Amino acid sequence: MADDSVTYAGSGARRYSTDSPAKLPNLWNLYSLRQSPYFQDTLGGEAEHHPLSLFVGRQPELETLISTIGSGGSSRQVVGGRPGVGKTTLVQGVKAAAVGAGFWATDSLVTFYPEDTTELLLGRLLGGIYDAIVTARPHTAEQPAMQAAQQLVRVARLATGGLNVSAAGIGVGVSRGVAMATPAGALLLDGPRLVRELLELVLAAGARGIVLHLNNLEILSERDAAAAADILRSLRDPVLLQPGLHLILAGTTDAVTAVVTRHPQVRSVFASPLLLEPLPPADVHALLAARYAHLRLEPDREPVAPIAPEAVAGLYAFFQGDLRGLFKALEEGATLLMGVGASPGTPLALDDLRPALQRRYEAELTAALEPVRAEQLRAWAAAGVSVPQTQEKLRGIWHLSQPATSNAVRDLIERGYAISLPRRGAAPIEYLLTGASRLIFG
Repeated sequence: MADDSVTYAGSGARRYSTDSPAKLPNLWNLYSLRQSPYFQDTLGGEAEHHPLSLFVGRQPELETLISTIGSGGSSRQVVGGRPGVGKTTLVQGVKAAAVGAGFWATDSLVTFYPEDTTELLLGRLLGGIYDAIVTARPHTAEQPAMQAAQQLVRVARLATGGLNVSAAGIGVGVSRGVAMATPAGALLLDGPRLVRELLELVLAAGARGIVLHLNNLEILSERDAAAAADILRSLRDPVLLQPGLHLILAGTTDAVTAVVTRHPQVRSVFASPLLLEPLPPADVHALLAARYAHLRLEPDREPVAPIAPEAVAGLYAFFQGDLRGLFKALEEGATLLMGVGASPGTPLALDDLRPALQRRYEAELTAALEPVRAEQLRAWAAAGVSVPQTQEKLRGIWHLSQPATSNAVRDLIERGYAISLPRRGAAPIEYLLTGASRLIFG
């Protein structure tokens, strides 16, 4: 009989059979769950992703956005808030509601990148419209306007680089710098006309319009936000005001405010920003309960919350509305302690989680930051872990020049240890330590 096993070299080498692989242990099964309920993925998407039925809370905001879409031939809305507060999930819920009401949309996002150009954003907007049409009516891909749009969408996606596109029938996986088959200027010449023709096709097919989600504004610097505002101004009349197009722009409060208020021509056609407050704790618990029920392993066995509700509430206080950061901490803490610090299948308490997370995040901090930057973070925390600081105050704490202080703050934000708070009028921008930093030093 042939030997179907594999030998791994090294000290104490073992042989493993390849004809009947062993099942790897799944610690979430101890709680009657198929997998982690603390995933940070966006809801919706392909079948293997998590369904939008898990969307919980934000009903007033949801109703505001969908009623605006349903009340006009076109619309342009803005959603702002801190990173991780749930902006993308809310917009996904809006698109799902719109599709149920006769609009067309896809789960994908139209991304705003730093140092974008008018041509590139126009190409992505055209691609979003194209994808939504093909998703709803695949046979329309043979229409002349769709054929022409496909070529320009290909140009835009090749120009952006690093994308893998399949929904629109264009299979590309390229990196920045690939030569274009058509000059980028063709996007400015023919793009607006094709947007108009595609939207006319949508309305003629009986749909109420296309809903697009313009995202990623939270990564834009002040300079990039100013450039984004210029791009929206240039696209206002030829694209954004076209009948049948409904655009939702999402990002941090400062970023979206800077983009839509910089030019009167843009401000006049966008609704006032809808600013998201942190999700109430009761909604966070309801959200997790929905996830536990969805991931239930066995019909005759109730799932058990891996982390006690009191521990969830305690950690949420550290993250102050950052759901993405909270779920990451819950998942990492549970993974560290499941089957170790408590009896299998018993909810973990805050007294168990917090020390484990502190050790984990302290080790990550030591590995990620050079000693000088780590000491600056410690000095900031010593001045008050929950106290907002301006650059002027941090300059005094760190005894640095203004340029050095600005560089340090920017670096800590980029590495996830601090965030900038929404600007209040002409007052200086304030900065706050993130939940991970507050867990380490709190």
